[in-house]
Amino acid sequence: MKENELEKLRLKIDDVDSEILNLLAKRSDIVSEIGEHKLEKSAVVDLNREEMILNRLLNKTKANYSNDTLIRIWRELFEASSKLQISKNSSIETKRSISGIKPYKGGQSSLKGNSKIIKLSSNENSHGSSPKILQKLEINKITNLVHRYPEIDGLSIRNKIGKLNNINPDQIVLGCGSDEVLLFAALAFCKDGDEIIQAEHGFEMYPIIAKIVGAVTRFAKEDSQYKVSIKSICDQVTDSTKLIYLANPNNPTGNYLTRHELIELMNSIPKNVITVIDGAYAEYVMENNFDKDFTLVDRFENIILSRTFSKAYGLAGLRIGWCYTGKRVAEILNKVKGPFNTTFLSQQIALAALDDQNYISEVVNKNNTVKNWFEKELNKINIKTLPSFANFSFLKTTANHAIQISNHLQKDGIIIRQLDSYNLPHCLRITIGTEEEMQLTIKSLKKL
Repeated sequence: MKENELEKLRLKIDDVDSEILNLLAKRSDIVSEIGEHKLEKSAVVDLNREEMILNRLLNKTKANYSNDTLIRIWRELFEASSKLQISKNSSIETKRSISGIKPYKGGQSSLKGNSKIIKLSSNENSHGSSPKILQKLEINKITNLVHRYPEIDGLSIRNKIGKLNNINPDQIVLGCGSDEVLLFAALAFCKDGDEIIQAEHGFEMYPIIAKIVGAVTRFAKEDSQYKVSIKSICDQVTDSTKLIYLANPNNPTGNYLTRHELIELMNSIPKNVITVIDGAYAEYVMENNFDKDFTLVDRFENIILSRTFSKAYGLAGLRIGWCYTGKRVAEILNKVKGPFNTTFLSQQIALAALDDQNYISEVVNKNNTVKNWFEKELNKINIKTLPSFANFSFLKTTANHAIQISNHLQKDGIIIRQLDSYNLPHCLRITIGTEEEMQLTIKSLKKL
């Protein structure tokens, strides 16, 4: 190309840049005006509208840029616009994504005017923890040491977990509950504008974590049984994808991906995408095709397998969890982990709990036996359940009927989980409690 022709094209680019600047100035004026109307609101970010804008622009664009490039350009524009509005509303600034967070709300735990309740809303182990824990703990020794920091690396508990599961303790990372481990993954691998994939109806904490790190959540569609397919997950992968969160079994639907499906997923996604398999309910699955061991870590360096002491072990109040992953990923996660993120007491009790695997088997068997009975009884009174392999039943009805069931049970002091926050207003999740608790639940429902 001749030099003068090149110069002419550069001048055209300069003219276009000037037009863009003028349009940006015009847009900023409108954005500021919109901000005036938001003065009474604490949040100025509307993430749903942003996604609508992006979808509309991508469908209309004639530019040769990739969709991922255009998305990043507009997200930078959204960020700048938010700062204009935030500066008018408050002198305190935060990340744009955090402004759109609605704090996580767990299952209801109390009823006004009723001190005697049956709580079946949070998937806790209603049988509690192993009674042998107190027998194994040296209470006096623990009491005398609580003024000291816990093991900075949790080596004792990592060694015991490693021995029990035949895995390398150096590749285990401890968390204050498995939720913190999930957060570590996002903190380590995601930045503003990156994307995180999850199932259409996955655990509520996943999109919250995404917003904390400034990432955008992409939802993989589920089938009529609320199960996500490997294809639907892969269809959401873009150049901006950094993480995939999958609860297995899933919460709140209770279904699971087989070992074969997980291998298919890992073979299908880019090697730089980290897949986090959240196994909070893994102990409850008895199916032969479910992946219970940790050998996938040996096969794929971009997978993280998490576990918790909150469910089957009955230690929800102590907040301790862990994950197993490849050496390189474990090193990275440990860089964002706080030095004393698990307490001395939680470590000691978890150590004792690990010694009573017979209790875990007993709890799981009780849960599955009672769940099978409970769901048969529900079927007798025309309440439909879908297959669940966790410690809860997943009910599908209508939105009105779901409200009716929940309100009726509350009158008898029984709290279950309505799933409006999961965009499942026509569904309910009922934790499997003790045999007596579930009998009382059925007795109440028969009066409906």
